[in-house]
Amino acid sequence: MLEIVNIAIVIPVFNRKKITIEGLQNLTNAISFYKQESKNIFNFKIIVVDDGSTDGTGEWIQLNQPEVVYLKGDGNLWWSGSINMGAKYAVNTLKTSHVLFWNDDTLCAKEYFNELEKVILVNNQLLKSVLVSKIFWMSSEKSLLFNFGCYFNPKNGKKTIIGLNSEDIYNEIIPVDWSGGMGTLIPSSILIEVNFLDDKNFPQYDGDIDFFLRAKEKKHKAFAIPTLHLFNNPETTGIHSNNKLKDLPTILTSFRSLYNVKKNVKFYSRHSNTIVSWFLLLREYISMMRKLKIR
Repeated sequence: MLEIVNIAIVIPVFNRKKITIEGLQNLTNAISFYKQESKNIFNFKIIVVDDGSTDGTGEWIQLNQPEVVYLKGDGNLWWSGSINMGAKYAVNTLKTSHVLFWNDDTLCAKEYFNELEKVILVNNQLLKSVLVSKIFWMSSEKSLLFNFGCYFNPKNGKKTIIGLNSEDIYNEIIPVDWSGGMGTLIPSSILIEVNFLDDKNFPQYDGDIDFFLRAKEKKHKAFAIPTLHLFNNPETTGIHSNNKLKDLPTILTSFRSLYNVKKNVKFYSRHSNTIVSWFLLLREYISMMRKLKIR
C-alpha cells in the first residue's frame, strides 16, 4: 500500500492580483475535484510567496484563502528566491515529501491531480524522480504546445523546447533534461541534495534549468508526463520584446533580461564551457544588437 504523499505547491506572486486570484481558484478547484474523485494518496498544502506586492494581492489571499500558507518577501527575492523561500518552508517546517513548483498564471485541467495519482499508482518509483507537465498555450484554438519538457546539449549550449508551437503528438512518458517553473514535482530529498535553486546567480531566469542540470549531475532523472495538462498565458511569459538600441545597458544587466551578461557567463561556465557554446552565445548577442539597431 502506497503511503500518503505530502505535496507543497509553491507559487511566487508579485503585483498580479487578478491573475493570482484566477490561478488560485483554478488550483483549489482541481484539488477539490481530486478529493472527490480519487483514492486520495496525496495531501496538499499551498504556499504563496508574495515578494512585496502593493496591489492588495496579499490582503485578498489572507482574507479569502486562509488555508493557504502566506509568506512575504521584501521585494528582492525574484523568482528563484521566492521559490526557495517556499520550498525551504515546505521541507524544513511542513516536512513535505515533495514540492510542486507552480506559477500564478498557470491553469490546470481539473483532472490534473487525478492523472498524477494514476501515474504514481502504476509506477510509484516515479516519485523518486523529478516530474514535469505538458504545457499548452492558453489562448491557442488548436491546443498548441508551449512545451513538453526541454533538452539541453552541453557541447554547444543549445536549449531545445520540446513541442514548441506544435500540435500535441506526445502520448508516452519521456526523459527530459529540464523544464520551466510550472508543474514541476520534485522530491524534497533532491531539493536538499542539490541545495535548492541558485538564487544568487540566477535570480529570475535560468534558475530552473540550472537546478535540473545540477540534479542530473548527481544522477537524478527527470520525466515529462503526457497526462499532466497545464495551460500558460502567452501574454505573461515575458518572452516578447520591443526594445531599442538605447535600452542596451538595461538589456545587458537587468535580472528581467534573457541577455543579462553576468547570468549567461555564469551559466555557460558551469554547464557548457566549450568553444562552440561561447561562439554561439556571442552570435546571439550580435544578432540581438543588430535587431536593436534596426528598430
